[in-house]
Amino acid sequence: MSELAYTERDYAWDRAMSQRGIAGVGRNPGGDARVRKSRSHDGAAMIDMIKFIALGIGLAAVLIVLVVAVGLPATEITRFEVRGSTTLGAAELQSWSGLAGKAHLFTVNVGALEAGIRAHPRVFSAHVERRFPNAIMVTVSERLPLAVVYARGASGRMEAHCIDGEGYVFAPASTYPDSMNLPVLSGLEIRDLHYGLRLDGPFAPLLASLAELRDTDPGLLSAISELRVVAKAGAPAELLVYPARYRVPVRMRPVLNAGLLKSMMLVLDVVEGQGLTPSIRELDLRTDTFVYKTKEAVSG
Repeated sequence: MSELAYTERDYAWDRAMSQRGIAGVGRNPGGDARVRKSRSHDGAAMIDMIKFIALGIGLAAVLIVLVVAVGLPATEITRFEVRGSTTLGAAELQSWSGLAGKAHLFTVNVGALEAGIRAHPRVFSAHVERRFPNAIMVTVSERLPLAVVYARGASGRMEAHCIDGEGYVFAPASTYPDSMNLPVLSGLEIRDLHYGLRLDGPFAPLLASLAELRDTDPGLLSAISELRVVAKAGAPAELLVYPARYRVPVRMRPVLNAGLLKSMMLVLDVVEGQGLTPSIRELDLRTDTFVYKTKEAVSG
């Protein structure tokens, strides 16, 4: 019985407290006001944020319009400048570059421009740069004539063409007046010649050695009048060198070096000094022993 009575008293106490609490809430008129004020403040902050975002979008739109209206016309490419070229003009290289009309500085494909310029037969290397606000700058290195090769032209006549150290036939010899003092490369027949054609086979190492000789001892290069490659089936290629100052051809391997050419000049001086030139057919320097072949016999 005591347990039951305890429970009833506890229940009655909780109910009384609950009633007092409810009555207390009803007597606090400032509580609802604070809630309404907080909600009003949050709504105002949200409106301010929306206004700020809208302002930002508006400014961005204005900036885009200004860039399109003012910036793009200012960066339209109107200048195409070339450095390093001696025979190629800006108009010709611009045509090879494939630069489109009304192209803009920051949208143009620089790599594609370089590739187009490098395709020109006379161009060894090219580098393209953007120059703000509206210019393209091209730095070009042209191929250098190393020897001259002859081929029959459309008119049926034999015409001289320049060839460089990589074996590329790249320009008419008339474009480079000094090319007429270069060695003539013979022993080959070129049909349907086009610039950009590359000679391979035994000509590649020969021209590479000739280019090195030009860089290290150009005086020896000027002493050569003609280089004739002799190739027979089943046999390694050979080279006949025709000196500019002597009438005796010299047979050697198809790779040149300064030491070998100096030895050749020394032997030719001796042969010329002894008056043997009229009786000698050729000088053979393919081995370490120098041999000269006369018109009647072979002597060493």
